[in-house]
Amino acid sequence: MKRMIIALILLVASVAASAVEIHCVADSADSFLGKIELSDSYVRRNELDKALRLCRELDESWDDISQKIDVLLIHDYVDNISVSFAQMRSHLESGNADMYFAESAGAKKGLASIKGSEYPNLENIL
Repeated sequence: MKRMIIALILLVASVAASAVEIHCVADSADSFLGKIELSDSYVRRNELDKALRLCRELDESWDDISQKIDVLLIHDYVDNISVSFAQMRSHLESGNADMYFAESAGAKKGLASIKGSEYPNLENIL
């Protein structure tokens, strides 16, 4: 009976830890996706200064949080997103909006992939 209780406690603890991880990763990805969309709207309106400022914030914020996400996840997307954020900023500094949007799309895809890979569906389990 004692083993059953211990096993049940460990099961509940692991499910709770998984739920917290999913919540943290999903919230972070959603936050960054929203900021990228805002930056995209600034570029479309030709407000490059605001977009550049936001891209700098994105890059710095991602540097802080990517270390935490990298501990939770082992994905190549984390590194690719870092490169995409740096490239977005670089393209804005050079005034190349077309290349900015290409990198922006890549960053969005990487964030969506990180978020989607954490959900407990059949393809992620197998």
